Amino acid sequence: MRRTKQKGQTLVESALVLLATLMMLLFIFDIGRAMFLGEYVTERARQTARMATVNNWSKKDVQNYLVYGKTFVSEDRWSTPGFMGLRPTQVDYAVLGTQRSGDLRVQVSVSNVQSLMFTPKFKGPYRFPTITVELPAQSMGAIN
Repeated sequence: MRRTKQKGQTLVESALVLLATLMMLLFIFDIGRAMFLGEYVTERARQTARMATVNNWSKKDVQNYLVYGKTFVSEDRWSTPGFMGLRPTQVDYAVLGTQRSGDLRVQVSVSNVQSLMFTPKFKGPYRFPTITVELPAQSMGAIN
């Protein structure tokens, strides 16, 4: 009779340990996916700022490049989400400083980037803080 109770106890303990282990794995996967998304958007903004500095792009060119991967996109396509669900209206571009004073900088900001979390405690949409990349520019546009 004692052996039957031990088998039941082992089953309950195994179920509890398995549940805790699965929750930890889900949490690690969820946070890792969110971190990957944030880093990927940051790297895309960094690449866009570099290309904007070298090619002397307008705000619309920067928005199109970051979201769709090319500088020219027809206006009717702006309503469809692009890279990682981003839209051109989420991207802001500014040229800061002046070339004369030597503090010329290019700034690309991406706002309202969202990730969907699956972990029960954090379930639902997570909104990243505004991602801002600022690069110094020696001159705007390539000189050959």
